[in-house]
Amino acid sequence: MAEIFFSCQPIFDNELQHWGSELLFREGLENKFPSIDEDTATSRILSANFLASNSKQKLTRYIVSFGESSLLDEIPLSMPSQHLIIAVTDDCSPTAELVSKLRAYRAEGYRILMDGKVTNNEWRNYLELIDILSISMERDNPADWEYTISQYPQQVFLARKVEKQEELEAAQSYGFALFQGYFFEKPQIVRSEDVAPSVMSLLDICIIINKNPDDIDTLTKVISKDVSLLYKVVASANILAKTKTSKISNPRQAVVYLGVQALRRLVSLLIMSNLNHQHAAQLQNAALSRATFYSMLSIEDKAFNPDEAFIVGAFSLLDVMLSKPMADIVAQLDLSNDVKRALVNKEGIYGHLLQMSHDIDQANWNGLVHWCNQLKLSDKAVLKDFEAARASTADITASMQV
Repeated sequence: MAEIFFSCQPIFDNELQHWGSELLFREGLENKFPSIDEDTATSRILSANFLASNSKQKLTRYIVSFGESSLLDEIPLSMPSQHLIIAVTDDCSPTAELVSKLRAYRAEGYRILMDGKVTNNEWRNYLELIDILSISMERDNPADWEYTISQYPQQVFLARKVEKQEELEAAQSYGFALFQGYFFEKPQIVRSEDVAPSVMSLLDICIIINKNPDDIDTLTKVISKDVSLLYKVVASANILAKTKTSKISNPRQAVVYLGVQALRRLVSLLIMSNLNHQHAAQLQNAALSRATFYSMLSIEDKAFNPDEAFIVGAFSLLDVMLSKPMADIVAQLDLSNDVKRALVNKEGIYGHLLQMSHDIDQANWNGLVHWCNQLKLSDKAVLKDFEAARASTADITASMQV
């Protein structure tokens, strides 16, 4: 059980009715910015607020900030459009890819919020994508925005940092329609309990989707073994499934309703919420590259099975990812003895593969030749497979977005 903290500050409309709330990740009960990367913070907010076991699906709107990586990874699609306002962070640039994604989000019913300064920077040519523009009363004089507001009647303007009655009245007179600040209510730090799914379960799902995305039965079997993951899949299917005609009564039904694409995004979100995203992505890419490389090798040995070789490569960095001894991790997994011997002791034919990849990574060409002789392989063919696996992994991880 993990404690998740986030700041929740309400937003009010012109009639001073509660319109929605802004959610910001926090590391504790103090209202301070966290010392983690933005993608991880966003993912933890979404996981805790929408998918945690004690979350309540209220009919309200939540503003959540998304960086470029999360936007391109389609993480917002993990949440219902009627409850989520996508706040694009200031460091995002209007690249063709990002603009295309924002158009797609709006087509799905999501609303986009950006800082008002985009009216004077490179985003000004894409204002039709923006539904809400926010202005800080602390930074700007609301009178300076009266003309701009009149020129953009299709956008709603949000006044932030409203701390006095006269500031509220001034903002209203100049055309602002939404208001946030200490005048109404200070941010509340909300504590949420969240049970994180097993990282191994998440990685297992990634591997299955990579190899056979239509294998619903195997996906269901893996998900069913992890209570937290199963809950989050069912919760996500309940709030996202557009074709759901009846209540979910079994795990397979939840997986079918959610669909493979949405499951990919959910797994991506959960991995980011539990690990340092950039570090985890590098380790996962390396592991998947090894898995693909091993399964591509043409080894004429009865002890060699490409599927087992794939598992060895995929799990070969779990000790680094989980900060646990490999022996402890393997003891929890139902794996063949050959796979366990390789992962724990680097023994057997699969152990040779692990030692060979290490030599390739270290540019130890004498070591590579040694293992190629042991496995009766051509070193040139092995290096060709190695490069092909890296290229294939780049394509896979781009489509998996984890």
